[in-house]
This record gives sequence, structure tokens and C-alpha cells, in this order.
Amino acid sequence: MRNIVIFTIFAVLIIFSIQNESFSQVQTDEEREKAVKEAHKVYKRELPEKEVKVEKEKEEEPEIKKIKSKLKKLLPTEEQLEEITFRPIWKFVDKQSSLDELTGIETMSALLRDITRVYDPLVNKYKVSTIQIEIIKYNDIYELEYYWDEISGNSIEKILDNGYLIGYPNENSNCMFNHSSQGAVTLCKTEGYVIQSTIFDKYQEHYSYNKLKVGPKKLELNQDEMTTRIIEIILENIDKEKNIESKYELYKVLESNREIREIEHEENRIKKNKINSTIEEQNKNKLLGIEKDKKYGFQNFSCIKDEFGLVTISGQFNNNEVRKDEVILQIVFLDYKQNIIFKNSVSLVNIDEYETKRFLGNTKIKESFLTCTINVES
Repeated sequence: MRNIVIFTIFAVLIIFSIQNESFSQVQTDEEREKAVKEAHKVYKRELPEKEVKVEKEKEEEPEIKKIKSKLKKLLPTEEQLEEITFRPIWKFVDKQSSLDELTGIETMSALLRDITRVYDPLVNKYKVSTIQIEIIKYNDIYELEYYWDEISGNSIEKILDNGYLIGYPNENSNCMFNHSSQGAVTLCKTEGYVIQSTIFDKYQEHYSYNKLKVGPKKLELNQDEMTTRIIEIILENIDKEKNIESKYELYKVLESNREIREIEHEENRIKKNKINSTIEEQNKNKLLGIEKDKKYGFQNFSCIKDEFGLVTISGQFNNNEVRKDEVILQIVFLDYKQNIIFKNSVSLVNIDEYETKRFLGNTKIKESFLTCTINVES
């Protein structure tokens, strides 16, 4: 009997323990599911459709891409630069290339720094000299002109024409060299490429760029000038890609045209002095309100071009004793060689006897404009 009672009590305890464990397990599962739902709410974020679209548009926006360009092979090596300077001076510190998918123009830019000098932040006594190299590869000349207008205020042709020295290394290349007290630049345009080398050498540590452009103490190029030497290496590398063996001495090519260039500079100087004298006289007369030797016909006529290519045309027409319903004026624009650039006609109407009609106008001219003339059309 005693054993039966003990067994019954033991069975009841086991049943009670199993029920408690089952209830605890169910409660734990419910709490876990609830915690998961709460955590999901915390980390859940719904993006609006507009935000997603904006991100996609930003990804598709760039047209100019940075790429690994084959133009890098056209750059001079540091070993080649050392052959020019006879010791390590110039080191590449940056090289970047890009492709404009809209125009199909590929560019390469590189920066060389003088590693023999240290920048002095106090007085800039030893400010580090640098050389900037730029290579532009193009397939369409019109795309090049559009691209160049975006990055420069002057056309390539104008830059080449205004060079201190100009030269033609081969039949497809046109080069120029220019300098100032801050440094120098050499630029060449070839069939498919525009290459430019610019040195900043404020303290004339690498070449005497602060010399005059005319006279006995004028600057003369030799084999030590870095911008011309760099460009000739690039020209030779371009020829190698076309399986053409070549050897350029660009500084000699540029120096060979010095006499022609000096004659042109002197002619331009004389013409500019004449123009400036005429303009000064005209402005003086205008300020004083003087109309010298008033005659019938045109007086005080002038054509003045500013630095933006805008030509201002002014003057007056003195009528005689006969009233005129209309007078047609023909204005002819001339270049430095007295060639006609273009013509334009203007009308003056209802001019009374002895009346003076003044006229003023503007026009835009890109060509090398010198002066203009005026006549009455018959």
C-alpha cells in the first residue's frame, strides 16, 4: 500500500513538470516571434519611387569617363627627360586620361615636378617648377573646334598665329613657341592630335625666359629648352605608332623661321602705331567737340575693334543744298593685307538741306581685321 501511494505522488509530479515545460516553451516561441516582428519594423525602410529614379539618373549622367588611355605611351619617359637634363630633375606626379563620348575626343594630361627643389612657404624663394603636358586626340576637326572653344578663349589657329616663333616639323604639323617672365609654352597641331607643353619657371632656374622678344638680347632656343624637347619626343612617338621613323629638332625648326617672324612683328608694330595715332586723333576731336574743315559728304569716320572682336563704326554725313530721301552707304572691311573681308550696306533716310546725320553701329569680326572704308552707293 505504501509503495502505491509513493508511485502515485511521483507520477503526479512528473505530469506537472511536463505541463510547465510545455507552457514555458509555447510562451518563449510567442515572445521570439513578437521580437522578430518588432525588429523587422525597426530596420524596414520603404524608398519612394522618385528617389530611386533620381539615383538611376545620376548613374547615367557622366559623359566624360576616366579611362586607361593608350595616349600614355606617347608621353616622354623619365629616362628620356634625364637624357636632356643630364641628371634626374623632372618626375611625374600625376597622369590623368579621359574620353568624351559626345565628341569622341580623348585626352591625356600629365604633371612633372622639379624634384631637386623644395617649396619655401615663407618667401617662395625656391618655389617648385612644374611642367604641364596635354595631349588631345581627335577624329573630326569640327568636334575639335567645338571642344577647344569650351576650354580656351582663343582658337587654336589664333594661338598658332600669335606665337613668338612658328614652324612646321612636317607637312601635317604646325607648331608655335611663346614665352613670358613666368615660363613658356610650345603647342603643335598635327593630323589627329593637339599637343601642348607648358613650363612654370618663375625664377628662371631651367631657362632664361625673361629675355626680350626683339633686339640683340632676345630669347633664342637651343637644345636645353624643355617644352620644345618634350613636344618633339611626343611627335616622334606619334610617328612610331604609324610605323614612321623620325627625328625632330623642333627648336631648330622654330629658330629657322625667326627672320620671317621678326619682319611680321615689325610690320604689325608699325601698322598698330598708325592705327593708334589715328584713333587718338579721332578721340581727341570728339572730346573737344571739333569738326575740322567741315565738308559735304562723310566726316569723322572710324572703325575701331576691341579685344572681343567687336568693331564699332561711327561717323557723320554732311548733306549739301539738295534734300535727299535716302543715302545708301557701303562699308568695306579690310585685313592687314588690304584684302576685302566682307561688305555691308547702311541707309540714311530723309536728309534735309545742309543737314548733318550721325551714324553708329557695331559688328562682330573674327578675321584679322585692320580697317574699313565707306562710300556712297550709286
